[in-house]
Amino acid sequence: MELIHKWTNLHIEFTSTLLRELENGGIRYFILRNYEKLPEQNLGKDIDIVIEPKSYIQTKHILLKVMTMLDIHYYQITQFDRMRCWYIMDNKKHFGIHIDIIENEVYKGFEFFSFERLYRNVEKYNGFYVLNKKMDTIMLLVQNIVAYKSLKGKYRTTIAKNYSQFKNEIDKEIIIFWGNSLGKKMVYCLNNSDFDSIVKNAQKYEKSAMKRIFFKRPFYTFRGIAKFLCGKIYRVILCPKKFWRFIAVEAPDGTGKTTFINSLVTELRKYYVSDEGRFCIHHFRPLILPNLGAVGEKAGVMKQDTDFTKPHRAKPAGILSSFIRMTYYWIDYILGIPYLLRKEAQAEKYTIFDRYIFDFVVDPKRARISLPYWIRKLFARMVIQPQIVFVLNTEPNVIYKRKQELELDEIKRQLDEFKKIESICPNVVYIDAGQSVDTMTAQAIDIIFDKYLFTI
Repeated sequence: MELIHKWTNLHIEFTSTLLRELENGGIRYFILRNYEKLPEQNLGKDIDIVIEPKSYIQTKHILLKVMTMLDIHYYQITQFDRMRCWYIMDNKKHFGIHIDIIENEVYKGFEFFSFERLYRNVEKYNGFYVLNKKMDTIMLLVQNIVAYKSLKGKYRTTIAKNYSQFKNEIDKEIIIFWGNSLGKKMVYCLNNSDFDSIVKNAQKYEKSAMKRIFFKRPFYTFRGIAKFLCGKIYRVILCPKKFWRFIAVEAPDGTGKTTFINSLVTELRKYYVSDEGRFCIHHFRPLILPNLGAVGEKAGVMKQDTDFTKPHRAKPAGILSSFIRMTYYWIDYILGIPYLLRKEAQAEKYTIFDRYIFDFVVDPKRARISLPYWIRKLFARMVIQPQIVFVLNTEPNVIYKRKQELELDEIKRQLDEFKKIESICPNVVYIDAGQSVDTMTAQAIDIIFDKYLFTI
């Protein structure tokens, strides 16, 4: 498939139009970092636009207007405190762009500088607004040391270059922000290009900054902290389904399930502009509880069988043993799925399962379970169901030619059983695995976009 995270003419047009419309709409804004070659090129993965507080609604209307003008249809908004990450996409145009709209820079509710103070240090560059070199250097230091406790090599180079040109102004701002004692220590380190010492003392700089910010504007900061904590509780503890991106993929062995998942994730990463950490792939179970074979081996009562090339190599267990095994694995889903969803929904990550609990219904021999169909089906119903279940199917002979792990009759049986899992989970989508991987992936992306993204 075509690479789409490259900067294209449509990216240039979108960025130029957006910046023009922001200015025409009277939005006070500036771009943070990596702007030097905009709009013709983007030196970063995203574009960070800081806007005046309380102007987000108008900015949102402008973004949607630009999307309409350029016939771009899908978008996702992920909010962290006062930053809203806009992922703007169109699968027909093979287009994806990531723009962060920030109502001033904050960290856990602590506002580094007022917007007015920052805006007094704005200048025009190539037709749009950016921070001047002095304030850009201060923001690089404050944001990376306080929030991330690190300084990337490219940021060290930028800071050193700007510091050599605007030393006196930067020194003054540092002492105002961190106070006389700690501020002078940082100034000393900057004079000697000793960035390692600055990073080493990042915790001290963080505590000092937060303390000074709080005592300078206690009520305003307390309100910011409260909003930050409420947002965390809502997203992590309550974890409403609107934050979920829960997908499972099912198919008999040899259908090309792993190839399909890898292709799907590769393509989705392009639309999310190479956001590699957004996709979490799990195999079969959450694995909050270990495999019973591993438990038995650790206890010294058995040796774990790890020959996974023969799915039906072991004899089924008895009824009682099967019930215990099924209950044990079911508990893993009951405990593990909510945990994973809460953990991964914090950033609206995709939780993707390569096989799910439906395998116990379709192929119980793999897990040595010999329980009646209705009991296995009951267990499968009593867990959180994926929002999309992609079932890959094709002619049994095609699957058998690809991989001979299963007998032809077993492949036919499993394909028939997979057609029945709609009675357990209504969110099943069938994809013909006889097609090319690119075609299968494109069909799946259509489904995912319609399910999880906003449209205009």
